[in-house]
Amino acid sequence: MRQLQNVWLDSLTTFDDVLVKIKENLSILKENAVYADFSDIGTKRQYSNDVMFMKQFFERADFLARGENGK
Repeated sequence: MRQLQNVWLDSLTTFDDVLVKIKENLSILKENAVYADFSDIGTKRQYSNDVMFMKQFFERADFLARGENGK
């Protein structure tokens, strides 16, 4: 399985920056889903961790879309 890009989320300062990383990492997740052996517990755990990591990107995008002062 390919690893997702390790990015410090605070370094993504615009909504568009986050969308680029989401797109890149979703491509990796899709590829991993096609080729991964999900009968292996380690692979299953890693994929689950990757999905949870992706959740943080969506949360960052939401934060930036709303603006720092909660608009």
